[in-house]
Amino acid sequence: MKTIKITAGNKISIIDVDFGDYKAMQKAVGGYVETVATEQMYDFFKRPVIMLVDEEGHMKELELNVIGTVFYGMVPIVGDIVLAQPAGMYGEDMEGIGEPEETMQMLMQRFSFLETA
Repeated sequence: MKTIKITAGNKISIIDVDFGDYKAMQKAVGGYVETVATEQMYDFFKRPVIMLVDEEGHMKELELNVIGTVFYGMVPIVGDIVLAQPAGMYGEDMEGIGEPEETMQMLMQRFSFLETA
């Protein structure tokens, strides 16, 4: 499913991730996956959005991800992030971000330092 990836180097791209395959999600973020959902993300996107991060990013001493940190309420997020949204009857599954092209443009307008990958 198409979704958005933002690197710690402020590069943004649309990628294809199989959210039913844990190894594919690991590959997308670069390590063990941790899911994060915050009120800041809901307020920004005006819908439920989940951020996938590298669970061991701090141990690996990865670079700060500015966008991830903003979305996590200024708690440092390091490494690459992948955006998704809840799916299924109870939101227990994930799918790609809705309207990835439009969402990417919105992110690039709000965070002018983002560059396409």
